[in-house]
Amino acid sequence: MLGQLDGDEKCTYIIWRAAHPERRYVTPGDVTDSFMQAAGSSEGITVEVRLPGPDGESHLYTVGRPEPSDGTTTLIPISPTRAVRVFSNEVFTADEAAVIFYTYYLTDTVSQPYVLRELDLSQELSEER
Repeated sequence: MLGQLDGDEKCTYIIWRAAHPERRYVTPGDVTDSFMQAAGSSEGITVEVRLPGPDGESHLYTVGRPEPSDGTTTLIPISPTRAVRVFSNEVFTADEAAVIFYTYYLTDTVSQPYVLRELDLSQELSEER
């Protein structure tokens, strides 16, 4: 699925664990507070994850490689009219993102060597394209 993101009509992909996966239809009460989502296109994909933090509250993070960012940023499309700006170490290929998603699917977490940068949701994160 991640390889089909085109940054135009297909921009996002999300998975979450349902509280009652045996049910045929999911209701809002069945969805847990954690999820993983991706956005972008073949030129680059960003991955975000919502996980419980040490304070017991859920926090939204951008997934990145462990190497420091070189300071450059990239706009990743999240819809036909909006994009999110991420650092160079937070842009993945579809194959790299698939490994991150598969690990999350198996473990409900992001494994090493990847690092998490918490997003400050009090600021506007998206830009007009």
